[in-house]
Amino acid sequence: MRIMVIYNDTSGKNEGEKIAKEFKKIAENNKDVEKIVLQVTNPDVDEDEIRQLADSEQVDTVVVIGGDGTIHHVLRMLQDREYRYGIIPGGTVNNLAKAVGLPLEKEKAFDVILSQKTQKIDYATVNDDVMISTMTAGILADTASKVSQSEKQKYGPLAFSKRFFHLLFKRRKYALSVKTEDHEWQGKAHLVTIAMTNSMGGFSLDDSASPDDGYMHITIIPELWIIPFFYNLPRILRGQFYKIPEVVYFSAKTATFRPLDTNKEIVTRTDGDPTDSLPVEVNVVPQGMEVFVP
Repeated sequence: MRIMVIYNDTSGKNEGEKIAKEFKKIAENNKDVEKIVLQVTNPDVDEDEIRQLADSEQVDTVVVIGGDGTIHHVLRMLQDREYRYGIIPGGTVNNLAKAVGLPLEKEKAFDVILSQKTQKIDYATVNDDVMISTMTAGILADTASKVSQSEKQKYGPLAFSKRFFHLLFKRRKYALSVKTEDHEWQGKAHLVTIAMTNSMGGFSLDDSASPDDGYMHITIIPELWIIPFFYNLPRILRGQFYKIPEVVYFSAKTATFRPLDTNKEIVTRTDGDPTDSLPVEVNVVPQGMEVFVP
């Protein structure tokens, strides 16, 4: 194995670098590890330099330290190359890690990578970007886009809650259309989510979905009410969100999302980070990513 470990040094107290060095120390004692290099990533690091280093070191394995956003960034940067990916979870929710059954403890994650058992899973392209876990449009995406960095620092998660309920009580809706190979829907909705796995925000939305089923899973909520949410909580906890009568749900291999009013912007967030506003075209890349699993 010729490994590149990629970590982000702009989050936390440089925890990524510390974990990277711990993994390197353990990996160097493994007989199958021929080479291991550490590589930081942040907005100031040239992505071309990272790709060139991976080529010059003849890397065949990329280990990512972080959550869905960091994995998203690394895959987008390296999607034109074939690597095996190891994941050392370090995010808040870690949807992808949970979907493939990865342990969240770093030492156990080290063992999974060095054991070298892999599984091929799906990801998707979103215009010129990628999606490894989820994309949202509507209240959730709008909430995150309108919370400033100072509000996050001052109020923490409460900053999101305040903005979310403000938009919800205003009954803000988003007029859009969704067209797939088998379905077409248009109307106004509070929330639209697209998931590559059965997990979103730590909850299972679809107990039948899997990371390698070749589909994205689209959920549209025309009306989001608090009381019906709690009434349907048992279904939600069982991963049967799609059985709620008011919810529109279908799976697809390709989908186009467009605003019905081109003068009104509908923002999206993919794997926790801002992406293109509608229109966007999403295409599944079946089993396009090989990851180490228990």
